[in-house]
Amino acid sequence: MTARQLCVLAASVTIAGLVAGTTSAPASARPADDPCVHQQGPIPVASLAAAAHSGCSLVGRVVTDGRISVTVPPAGLSAGGDGVGRHGDVHGLTVTNTGTTVRAVRNSAGTAGGGWYLAPLSTSTTTSSTSTTTSTSTLGRTVPARAGSPAACKDRTFHLEHHKWSTHLRYRVNVGKMPKRFHKKTVVKQVRIANGNMRKGRNTCGKPRLKTPSARYLGRTHARPNVSATRSTVSCGTFNTKNVVGFGGLPGGLLGWTCYWWSPRTSRIIATDMMIDNGRFLTTHLPANCTNKWDFEGTVTHEWGHAYGMAHTGNGHQNLTMQHLLAPCSTYARTLGLGDWLGMNKLYGHRH
Repeated sequence: MTARQLCVLAASVTIAGLVAGTTSAPASARPADDPCVHQQGPIPVASLAAAAHSGCSLVGRVVTDGRISVTVPPAGLSAGGDGVGRHGDVHGLTVTNTGTTVRAVRNSAGTAGGGWYLAPLSTSTTTSSTSTTTSTSTLGRTVPARAGSPAACKDRTFHLEHHKWSTHLRYRVNVGKMPKRFHKKTVVKQVRIANGNMRKGRNTCGKPRLKTPSARYLGRTHARPNVSATRSTVSCGTFNTKNVVGFGGLPGGLLGWTCYWWSPRTSRIIATDMMIDNGRFLTTHLPANCTNKWDFEGTVTHEWGHAYGMAHTGNGHQNLTMQHLLAPCSTYARTLGLGDWLGMNKLYGHRH
């Protein structure tokens, strides 16, 4: 068993009569004495088995561990989410509906730093000490030299989720809750560039362009990303295929969060939505005397990695774009390290 498998704690229950696109009537249309009417609240992971025995469909119900919530998708789909932060602890949750079984899988692994943030199901359990950050300039971009980790172009580490895109990704951007200090055109431009950074495998390691399916920006939208957040929680909502990048107030030390839906049978990603924090820490242009600011384009590049099937590297690989904690005052995450490129290459291949 791998270290990745060892860090996963799974809760799996069999649910009789649970079918794709549940045929149960909505709560408002059911008789008042129907017990399912009174079972519509969030289901704690520890109570998933009891909820299954109720005989009520779980499609559309919310499964939660108190910090992350995921809405049970239609039969044949899985739903989950990954994020990136400034500091904190790793934590994740995914929910799979096979049609006869709903499974919640949870994992956690400690990292240096206080507070908490939310992260993926496939984080490395490697331990490393807290590091300091200095920087040098390469190709006109600030590249970190973070103590205790290999250089970006020498670190071959990567972890993958269980899915990838086999068709073109079409997405829109919602600037409705964008910070007022940002310019709409700049935000859209950097979101599109960030997509290309990850999708094409832009790097400073001399690696060729990737063969990831193309992406198409469809314009701005008023539709909200299928992600919601409070001061202490983040949630992946009811399945849809709108694919929206937007803004919101994320909890803890989170800078970005991406939810995605895929078919476990085919490993094909079907939809993805992204929320970028609209607090005070992100900037589209790092100031000359930068302190306690994080690069917007680099953050979105990381989140596109999750949207394309990449997981976090885990501790000890802090110079890679898919490291779960981004360094402040640096644009290094805009270009992929060797491990980032190798992971995307494993998923999609490259041009010869």
